[in-house]
Amino acid sequence: MAAMSLTWTLRDTAPDPPDACALHQHPRYGAAMRAIGADVGWYALTRGARTLGTAQILRRRLGPLRLTWLPRGPVLALGTDPGAALLPLPGPSVVQPDTPRTARLYRSHGYRALLTPAHIAELDLTPDPGTLFAGLHGKWRNRLRAAQSGPLRTHDRPFDPDRDADLLTLDRHQQRTRGYRALPPGFTCAFAATHRQATRLFTAHDRAGMLAYLLFLMHGDVATYHIGWAAPAARSAHAHTLLMWQAITYLHQRGVTRLDLGPIDTEAAPGLARFKLGTGATARPLGPTLLRLLPHRGATIAA
Repeated sequence: MAAMSLTWTLRDTAPDPPDACALHQHPRYGAAMRAIGADVGWYALTRGARTLGTAQILRRRLGPLRLTWLPRGPVLALGTDPGAALLPLPGPSVVQPDTPRTARLYRSHGYRALLTPAHIAELDLTPDPGTLFAGLHGKWRNRLRAAQSGPLRTHDRPFDPDRDADLLTLDRHQQRTRGYRALPPGFTCAFAATHRQATRLFTAHDRAGMLAYLLFLMHGDVATYHIGWAAPAARSAHAHTLLMWQAITYLHQRGVTRLDLGPIDTEAAPGLARFKLGTGATARPLGPTLLRLLPHRGATIAA
């Protein structure tokens, strides 16, 4: 009997990823991006009726060019041939593979590096809370104990785009002050509008008002740290340490198995990197950001 091939096909609707994935590859991200005007597309890798891979792409026009962007993908089912990760993207395309191995595959097919690999911090949430607490770095654990015995009051609930608009203003100001960029406020509102129960906002307060917040987005068995803010007084009170621990325990109780804490940069933001890794998270390299100007010819991959 002839072997059945694996074929990437473009879909009109988002297929469910076959395994845990980055936020950028989950349909909830695609729905929010579409809601704010992005051109989102989906591919599925199939063998017969079975889906073995998915890929979520963003398309943009740059003058006469139509650029395809594949962030943190594609997603393959466990046991699928890693060579199947080569997606037949049309025209000029930019890819940020989720692993160096996938990046090597793309580079072997004509992609060239634009940016060096980033590293992200990932925390395994499957251990019990006692084991997670024991996995905290010593100084991080001491700050948590100090915050727990201090005067801070904390709350958590889903993010409300109307009630919490001021929090996004605080985040925009913080981005300008510190010189970094994140997803636009419209994305956060769109995500919450369509999947409110998949958001969780943690806030810390003293007698004067709110001192800090952290916002997380949930997608499948994974949660992603999205944005956060802290007033100057929050640092000495270790507000973010307290909120992060509360988020870790909440997500664990919800059955989330992995927390994506986002990029770490030990040179540009060493304090933030130490904070993320202090949770017991592991630093993992992504692939470099890659560019190919010509379309890839290879829509079918032998099984």
